Amino acid sequence: MIKVLFDHQTFSLQRYGGISRYFANVYHTIQKQDDIQAKISALYTNNYYLKDFNGLLSNNPVGKLIFKERVRGYLWNRAYSKRVIDKNDFDIFHPTYYHTYFLERLKKPFVLTVHDMIHEIMPEYFPNDDKSSFEKRQCIEKASHIIAISENTKRDLQNIFQIPDEKITVIHHGFTPSQESDETGAETDISKGNYLLFVGDRSFYKNFYRFAIAAAAFLQKRKNFKLICAGGGPFQHAEIEHLLKLKIMDRVTQITATERELDLLYQNTSAFIFPSIYEGFGLPILEAFKQKAPIIMSDIACFREIAGDASLYFNPFDPEDILAKIEHLVDDKALKDDLIKKGSQQILNFTMEKCANKTIDVYRNLL
Repeated sequence: MIKVLFDHQTFSLQRYGGISRYFANVYHTIQKQDDIQAKISALYTNNYYLKDFNGLLSNNPVGKLIFKERVRGYLWNRAYSKRVIDKNDFDIFHPTYYHTYFLERLKKPFVLTVHDMIHEIMPEYFPNDDKSSFEKRQCIEKASHIIAISENTKRDLQNIFQIPDEKITVIHHGFTPSQESDETGAETDISKGNYLLFVGDRSFYKNFYRFAIAAAAFLQKRKNFKLICAGGGPFQHAEIEHLLKLKIMDRVTQITATERELDLLYQNTSAFIFPSIYEGFGLPILEAFKQKAPIIMSDIACFREIAGDASLYFNPFDPEDILAKIEHLVDDKALKDDLIKKGSQQILNFTMEKCANKTIDVYRNLL
């Protein structure tokens, strides 16, 4: 029996998010296996993807009180993770992010998943006191094996750190729909009418400002359309000023969507636009494929790797090209239907079973 230990990090930091969803999916799939078991070293988590997690302080009023304040909860979970690591009752350790607290005490091999190299490639987007690159480098150098979530991430990783091929395995994310979202549902008020859809964080390399310029030009021509931004938190002052300057503030809506609401937004949108200038993978692509949303996205290597010919692509640095591609897709029903059909086929390459089985193979090969 192989025993795998996942630590607390992403489950202490994220309520929702691609990284915690990835690790939760792998964890749940392992639990169904006969010859391997997994444990998460956390006392408590409110992570959406671990609803049934049975930590020592789960379903406990004391736990809820302690973990109401996120920093305090993070420190409690880290202290507990240290104790579990010190007991050494596992075969493989798989940290869920890059903090180095475990390096000096770990006696077993560990696998590190590298999601992207954005901090290293675009350091100008991050504060000077950001420790992410420093801690990530230490983890990469000491890892027994590395999982890269795309060929693009592997190339970036090797270009920066010269990691040999035999130490890296590329394992694409597997997609598991939320339990709330398997059925096509009726429209909600927010998903009624004609709209463009933007999903997730809007800062830095997500390229929201250039996209907003293109969206404004589109909305000025199409008075019956609006723009919906799902996730990413409420608009900040700089974003509001940008949208006011573009004269579209009254036609843009931000929603902190539930999984179900997000699925409905994908299902009913005229176009989902993904304008990032860099990504390690791009899980929203698979979400859009699943919900049969037509996609327009940046012409970057990672997106080409994941979406293939199931998307329309634009130059992310050129708002005029973004606008042209939006208009092309919205006006061409045959193109839209073709992309949706291709997306339904493309998502079959990204099953959770394939992701989990390849991950388990990495564990077995290490042992």
